Amino acid sequence: MSDGTVVGAIRAPLDLDKLVPYLEQNVKGFKGPVEPKQFGFGQSNPTYLLETPSKKYVLRRAPLGKLLSATAHRVDREFLILKALNGYNDRLPASAAERRVPVPEVYCLCMDPAVAGAPFYVMEFIKGRIFTDVRMQSLPREERDACWHSAIATLAKLATVPIADLQLDKSFAADPLAKPYFPRQVKSLMKVSDAQGATPVKTEGGKPLGEIEHAQDLRPYFEKGAQVVARAELVHGASIVHGDYKIDNVIFHPTEPRVIGILDWELCTLGSPLADLGNVLMPFSFAPVTASDMSRLGLKPDGLTNLMIGLKGLPSSETGIPQVQQFEQWWVEEMNKGYAWHAAHSPSMRGKKAPAPWTHPIAGLEWVRAWMIWRLAIIAQGIAARAALGQASSATASPSRERFDFFGRMAYKAMVDGEKTESMSAKL
Repeated sequence: MSDGTVVGAIRAPLDLDKLVPYLEQNVKGFKGPVEPKQFGFGQSNPTYLLETPSKKYVLRRAPLGKLLSATAHRVDREFLILKALNGYNDRLPASAAERRVPVPEVYCLCMDPAVAGAPFYVMEFIKGRIFTDVRMQSLPREERDACWHSAIATLAKLATVPIADLQLDKSFAADPLAKPYFPRQVKSLMKVSDAQGATPVKTEGGKPLGEIEHAQDLRPYFEKGAQVVARAELVHGASIVHGDYKIDNVIFHPTEPRVIGILDWELCTLGSPLADLGNVLMPFSFAPVTASDMSRLGLKPDGLTNLMIGLKGLPSSETGIPQVQQFEQWWVEEMNKGYAWHAAHSPSMRGKKAPAPWTHPIAGLEWVRAWMIWRLAIIAQGIAARAALGQASSATASPSRERFDFFGRMAYKAMVDGEKTESMSAKL
């Protein structure tokens, strides 16, 4: 299993003659020369390690060339939410250090494509561990449990920050109570998928990439279910949504089982905290990949990433980590703890009623599981579409449809399994 901190040769070039003078002028203390390397892990925005004689920095840039979606690869949004969280952390009293959201410090945002070919921002380099295997098999069992508990607690810490405490501009995202998260997500991402499916594949004579398997079966399920699950935002309140919270997007301390950084904020918005919970628990939403799927996907047994490791139905004795119900219970406990703390201490909560507490089992989570897998199918379809256009940032991206069709099948199975359980309307 690969290490998410590994860097290597530059695949998408940087013009250092323009970049270095800009950073020396706009980042306090920055001084060249610069030795750039590109992180090999990740599929969306190209990410670079910039090593100077005195310090290391990380640069996140949008892909070069024409983009498929005007709302994708928004490095400016990443910068804005990180800057807002930096400010939130700075305003917390010293006695409330445990409520700080672990994020890197950001230094500058540049929207001028003349500097580096596309908009980018520069942030702090955090030294730590990134696990590309949710089972964390290199660690003792007790430490695996502690790492997972920290990841869940960190997610709840983020999700319980009152939105008003971030002092975000109203243009950052739609009002999540006026326009609930899941209905707007379903509507917008279905349009994105349609556009991606129409992308011509050069290696196949310009033939369109095509829609995801089971698209026609799942569309009405998601459109109807989104309206039902949206009720949870009215009951529990909206939150910051990271958008892609998962084990390989957090940095763990080099030697301790605790999260010290959250990365990859491209999809951040405001909405339902269930989205991030469903995303981080993705491996438990579908069964282990079969030998047939492995062959079709061109994967070897040791070639599975976190996105492909299906753990549904496996006992802890086999996975080496707790059951999904334990993670859900931790989340409920940490969410309610965060609500209580902010109700007592946050300036924006004075005179206001705290959000309703969560209970386990979590209402609407079965639909969320299916949607988050389908969203991953759309993301995988986007990676294939960018590969078809020559814009992929990953070293291994391909225009093949096998991966997004795989997630399409898994989403369909999650829908079928979810419909066998108690109906969402009854649970809500």
